[in-house]
Amino acid sequence: MPSQTAFYTTHVEPSYPAVTSETVIGLITPSNDVITELELRRMMHDDSIGFAAARMKHHEPSTVENLYRHVDEIANAGDLFDPPGVVKVFAYACTSGSAIISQKRLEDELQRTRPGASLTSPMTGALRAFDRLGVKRIAMLTPYIDQVGAVVTEALSRSGISVCASASFHCKSDSDIAGLSPESIFEASCSFNSSEAEALFIPCTLLRTSSIIDRLEARLGKPVITANQAMLWDALRLAQYGKPIVGHGQLLML
Repeated sequence: MPSQTAFYTTHVEPSYPAVTSETVIGLITPSNDVITELELRRMMHDDSIGFAAARMKHHEPSTVENLYRHVDEIANAGDLFDPPGVVKVFAYACTSGSAIISQKRLEDELQRTRPGASLTSPMTGALRAFDRLGVKRIAMLTPYIDQVGAVVTEALSRSGISVCASASFHCKSDSDIAGLSPESIFEASCSFNSSEAEALFIPCTLLRTSSIIDRLEARLGKPVITANQAMLWDALRLAQYGKPIVGHGQLLML
């Protein structure tokens, strides 16, 4: 047999500095969500911010009862991010779920397995965005059935946000929501613009809105807050990332 030769390598850089400078945001997404990660990467162009996702089981149809079942999955999803402490900021990527389940309950569940971690969500991010922008009255375009849309409106109302105009695509399945084109969302948003509304809110992480936010703001003359955009903004704030992001609405410039 031919003799084997052992080769040894040396490190050019024994410790790669990016390991300590990069920030990873842990996404906890429903099992049928194939949109959120794509939308976040379309908005976030800085390689110093990474996204790592874990799935939590989602049961259709997306009724209030099925959405509330997410609370039983949060701790287990958080436990999948190893080693403990490498991810300090998490984002629960479901608007309707975060309207149904309180921020405190979501945080308590996550911190069962990831003590000290910060958590945001589309609803939490949106409410913080409205506060930052000084917005109290909004128009809202949703893809939801009436039962879920009413829960989102109620959650906004509890936080002092008045919905003065609303419209919905009344999608019966999440695949129908994901199939809505950006142009359909754009035209629908323009069709019921209210002069009373200080901003437009487009909830649901399954909607493909990243490419139309700037154009909508130019058309409507007011801020446009979307689920993934607001969640990203708040996650970056929690991660102490202070650089403006251009091209996806004025919120990400703050």
